[in-house]
Amino acid sequence: MSTEFRRSMLKNPQTCPGLRDFLRPSLKYVKCHLCDGDVEIWSDENTGTCSKCGAEWKRPNESASCLEYCEYAEKCKEIIKSRKTSGTV
Repeated sequence: MSTEFRRSMLKNPQTCPGLRDFLRPSLKYVKCHLCDGDVEIWSDENTGTCSKCGAEWKRPNESASCLEYCEYAEKCKEIIKSRKTSGTV
């Protein structure tokens, strides 16, 4: 995919800037609520598993994905789905 095409997708007025977290997920670590171990969570996921105790961590509602509330969510979901089926995500 060309750099110009990527830029145009990110500037598309029919989608939000949060779309890039789904097209190019980023990794974050949070602390386990049970053992203080590390939980790996990707920006396009809602749950993660603690590497130390195996507990499941769920993303709190206040930092839920923009796909749950954004006015452009349906358009973004279509883009994500088409990218996943074409294997370009």
